[in-house]
Amino acid sequence: MKTTLTNIKAFYCEDITRYSDSDIQALKNEEQFFHRVAYSIGVYGVTGCVLQGHKTGKLYKITSRNSNLFYLY
Repeated sequence: MKTTLTNIKAFYCEDITRYSDSDIQALKNEEQFFHRVAYSIGVYGVTGCVLQGHKTGKLYKITSRNSNLFYLY
């Protein structure tokens, strides 16, 4: 679902924007893969997203353009 970054920031779920590379790798190993629930598009491409883990069904959000966004999206 396409939405705005403001809506993604207001979404109540775990924020993984500032996770380290090792934490992101551990999360990816735990969940195996992620489903895209929502995303926002800006002038330079994807600016944020809400992801749902495959195994646990937990929701995660990334609210800025950084390596975590492109590694999991």
